Amino acid sequence: MHESLTIALIQARETTMSFFRPILKSYNLTEQQWRIIRVLASSRSIDFHDLANLTCILRPSLTGILTRMERDGLIFRLKPMSDQRKLYVSLTPAGQELYEQAKEEVIEGYKAIEAAFSSEKLVQLLKLLDELIAIGSYSQNDTDENEE
Repeated sequence: MHESLTIALIQARETTMSFFRPILKSYNLTEQQWRIIRVLASSRSIDFHDLANLTCILRPSLTGILTRMERDGLIFRLKPMSDQRKLYVSLTPAGQELYEQAKEEVIEGYKAIEAAFSSEKLVQLLKLLDELIAIGSYSQNDTDENEE
């Protein structure tokens, strides 16, 4: 059962992403770059560690992706003078504009998934996935507490 669950989740992700990959490709974006842009579009500036958690990208990988995005003029990074250990990331105006352009097409992708799967099933699936994700949060908290 465990292997079939993980494989089913990966296959479901691949099916879902098939609706979005052509859109991202047309904007010359990777899936990870789009996740970063989506998260940053909803917040003015975000801490590097929070960005890694929200986008499900490991911090060493995130560093390289952000370097490329900064080079391409999509994001900027800043370290506050008050705490040089912190690093914040924000979208540039060009990054925000790219988000606004691609967002409408991504919304259409979601509508296509909903039309093929039904809104009721989509709501049910998201609720079940939230419950499954919460189990991981609980087990992670238990692990963290045991380490202290």
